[in-house]
Amino acid sequence: MTERDRQDVKVLQIRQAAKTLFLRHGFERVSTASLAKEAGVSKETLYSRYPSKEAVLADVLEHLVSAGRADAGAVESLRDRADLDGALRRLARELSDELMQREYIELARIVIAETPRLPHVGETFRASVPGRAFRATTELLLAGQRAGLVADVDPTAAARMFVGPLVVHALLNVLLVAPREGAPPAPRMDVDAHVDLFLTAISRERS
Repeated sequence: MTERDRQDVKVLQIRQAAKTLFLRHGFERVSTASLAKEAGVSKETLYSRYPSKEAVLADVLEHLVSAGRADAGAVESLRDRADLDGALRRLARELSDELMQREYIELARIVIAETPRLPHVGETFRASVPGRAFRATTELLLAGQRAGLVADVDPTAAARMFVGPLVVHALLNVLLVAPREGAPPAPRMDVDAHVDLFLTAISRERS
């Protein structure tokens, strides 16, 4: 979506209504009519912002996990190992924090439940959430290679190695754990140890 869309009051209303209804009823049981009613907009207004209910779901997911937060300037200005180290740690912390959000996990449950009947829902989730994380990581690694900081490795495979453990941690510690009243918060991943190991694997030591 464009910056103008992000500031559009109607878009904000629709996004919030969609999140509320999807979490309450699941994806399939929410009609565009009920979504428009909850958002306080007409169906015409809804369709002028989103071509389909799937597009609304994609937007909700994208705003729960925004792995591409690091701006392009930060990526392009990599000069040394410290810049790369800092960029990877920021990216890992942002992604880890957002993957551990209870709202995101509950939407992930909905997507998993709906995918056998509606494969496109799973495809939307994969493209909107993990896909963004992989793209952001790949772009950062390519910038590192241009700066001579990252070894001649396959950036796509390396991005999977970086993002995968963060996703698995959320899967094992939040998604597969039933929420209980008064339960302690899920353990946080040791992001610094993860980034240290990753840097050891992909860095090109400069003489």
